Amino acid sequence: MKSLPKPEDPPEYGQVATLLLHEVDRYPGGKYVVLYEGEGTIEYKYDARKDEAASRLGRDVIDVTPSSQGILLVITATDPNKTGNYIRNIHVVPSEYETTFKDEIFNPLFLERIKKFGAVRFMDWMVTTNSKQREWKDRPQVEDATYSPEGAPIEIMIELANRLRVHPWFNMPHQATDEYMRNFAQLVKERLDPNLKVYVEFSNEVWNWMFSQATYALEQGKARWGEDKGDAFMQWYGMRTAQMADIWKETFGDQRDRVIAVMGTQTAWLGLENSALDCSLWVAEGNKPCYQHNIDAYAITGYFDGSLTSDQHQKTVESWLETSDGGVSQALTQLKQGGILKNSQNPQETQPDGVLATIELFKYHQQVAQQRGLQLIVYEGGQHLVNSNSEKLTQFFIELNRRPEMYDLYTTVLDAWKQTGGGMFMNYTDITKPSKWGSWGVLEHVDQEHSPRYDALIDFIDKNGKPIYPTEAMCRFTWRLP
Repeated sequence: MKSLPKPEDPPEYGQVATLLLHEVDRYPGGKYVVLYEGEGTIEYKYDARKDEAASRLGRDVIDVTPSSQGILLVITATDPNKTGNYIRNIHVVPSEYETTFKDEIFNPLFLERIKKFGAVRFMDWMVTTNSKQREWKDRPQVEDATYSPEGAPIEIMIELANRLRVHPWFNMPHQATDEYMRNFAQLVKERLDPNLKVYVEFSNEVWNWMFSQATYALEQGKARWGEDKGDAFMQWYGMRTAQMADIWKETFGDQRDRVIAVMGTQTAWLGLENSALDCSLWVAEGNKPCYQHNIDAYAITGYFDGSLTSDQHQKTVESWLETSDGGVSQALTQLKQGGILKNSQNPQETQPDGVLATIELFKYHQQVAQQRGLQLIVYEGGQHLVNSNSEKLTQFFIELNRRPEMYDLYTTVLDAWKQTGGGMFMNYTDITKPSKWGSWGVLEHVDQEHSPRYDALIDFIDKNGKPIYPTEAMCRFTWRLP
């Protein structure tokens, strides 16, 4: 934006603004500096007030009192002398980082919180779910004004992995061309610390019908093999995963052992994995089974919810809230082993649930992995307590996740995973604010030092070693105006 309309021009707009940290009520307050090039006027509203005495051309000082409103920056005048010296390259930085932010592009507190994890999965940073990326030329760039709509640039993700010396996990967009995958792999090979490995996965949960990649895979599979092929989505997913693995290994050449190609399944849908791993329809075209195409790891989830989130049990769980302890003891028992919530089709039936049910799934999928010579890993895991249609249960689940008993539940899952012979277990996720959409973050904000779930992960790492327990990165980057 190099100019604003003159007063006599058609009234399209008279100012340009951006809103920072909107609906984020736990960000640091205090003094910030706003650094910019050019001439003009920037005004500040909502959580920010300009310190006129401390400000000068190119460097405004603002006092910030955090709330859910955020910091509103409004450019009300730019290039007033019409010399082409318009306002540009705006940086909003906490004052203590003014001299270091150009070199240290990550929040030091964020680095501190995740430094012990052995790997970072960038699925959300890449906006993998419902991705529209296809061509290499359209990938996110470091110079982009914002990283929110399309995801973080590859260079930034590699830089984080190199800074922390953690193995990155990348998710290829479901519409990505072979050229996209090859160029992505080449850039990782060139820039990633040669001592690090790289995990690569095709899209994310291609069997999840909440996501557009599932529909896309079904359409592509049926177009290739016929409308009568009900498992075409998994067959096509298996084929593209195999092709992706071949591309990455070929690109890395004599460093191919650094690439760990991942193929996954829906954990509770037993047998579905065969369509992707064996991909009989592609084999009928003269190819080897998909899992034999440079696939290294077979991935499942490690979630547990004790059926507390099931619609059929909602009224029952809500009734627990009226008990003397607010339903906590019943919920924790159900999360640990089940036995309280009955099967609606057979009320007399008692089955393992919660953590115990998850452990049984570990055993099943370990057999699948061993039969095909693959390493079993978890691509996402942890508690899965979410109910978006009940305000009472939302708050109950949020408070349940904060309870000290969560430490033991997480430790039990991790110990069982280790005993089953599983490899890497990817926690979902590091830092996010709880809401009706879930309490995914083991920390709720970056300046939180401890929580039962986070402490369980860190203690397990300290006891068993760094590589076994990485995390999904959810702290998103901010933006800048060009």
